[in-house]
Amino acid sequence: MILKKDNVERIAETETAIRKLMRQGFEPIGEDAFNKDNKENPDKADKPLEGMTVAELKALAKEKGLEGVSALNKEDLLAVLKDVV
Repeated sequence: MILKKDNVERIAETETAIRKLMRQGFEPIGEDAFNKDNKENPDKADKPLEGMTVAELKALAKEKGLEGVSALNKEDLLAVLKDVV
């Protein structure tokens, strides 16, 4: 997953690395791991929101055009996404 903060981009391949960068203010950009998984395994597209990680929920929110989701926790992301999805 590619994450960006200001003009700095980082690549994170593990969930731990993604979380660490997101805590530092980085946000996912471009095609992320969640979208790649959905293309390679269409069954994952049907994954319930509650079963998704925070990074996956944030990526989905960005995909849906929502802004300001980087500071939300999982519970808040679920509430916002249930209205949109």
